[in-house]
Amino acid sequence: MPVAALAERAGISRANAYSRLDRLRTQGTLEGFAARVNPSRLGLGITALVLISGRQPAWRQLREELTRMAEVEYCAFTTGEYDALILVRVPDVETLRDVILERLQALDMVRATQTIFVLEEVVLRPYVLP
Repeated sequence: MPVAALAERAGISRANAYSRLDRLRTQGTLEGFAARVNPSRLGLGITALVLISGRQPAWRQLREELTRMAEVEYCAFTTGEYDALILVRVPDVETLRDVILERLQALDMVRATQTIFVLEEVVLRPYVLP
């Protein structure tokens, strides 16, 4: 959204809007701006959540490997039965099979995986305000 439109919506001047945006960036509240992309329009019609059980203490190596995988949109280390959760977007089931069986499970630091197919994304918010 252009700053002029943001200022109008907030009922403030453009100069004030620029100033507030700059302050939010400086404080680290806003870390950047991103486009919302429709993955299926890019040919990425399959979305899956993959739970990963890793071998301790190889989590740093696992983090590096997951960071290098272009298909991984989101990664978080977790507590509980699984050590990590990743969100993967791929064009087809064959590519997902390759990502999971040939690449993830081939890593020494991965003990096991569980894959959950996403049927529909219902809520996707860029942020949650208190």
